[in-house]
Amino acid sequence: MKWRGSHTASANVRAVLPALAEKYFQAGRKAADRKRSPRSLHRFRMETKRFRYSLELFGPVYGPTLDRYLKALHRLQDALGKVSDCQTVLEMLKGDATRERELERSLKKHAKAFRREWRHFDSKGRLKQWKNYLGRVPSRRVARPKSRLRAVPAT
Repeated sequence: MKWRGSHTASANVRAVLPALAEKYFQAGRKAADRKRSPRSLHRFRMETKRFRYSLELFGPVYGPTLDRYLKALHRLQDALGKVSDCQTVLEMLKGDATRERELERSLKKHAKAFRREWRHFDSKGRLKQWKNYLGRVPSRRVARPKSRLRAVPAT
């Protein structure tokens, strides 16, 4: 999955980004496993950020249709951020048994919300949809300026 200097930017994008999406989905499926620790969810949050930021670099290539895909990643990132925030506060309040229990419940609730968001993100056919979208680079049509001159009616 390396950028090849001998290829055009468009050819590189079509080769690299679908493979990057495949790798991201594989990591997400592992992260959505109920056995994952808050620390591993935090690592996946960082991976989500990297994936989203990588795609944002190509916004000018894909145009505004990319925004829909980026919004889905942002929702995942938000859900993972809540898990991470709970874990951070939990570590800060070690020793306060009452607060620890409350935060553990909150942590479980947010982890469950992330898994629900992931199931929606990774529903049937979504990976294929992502790969198809990223594998085709929209052609840039050059808009023809409309003439302001009107045909003169024959007399």
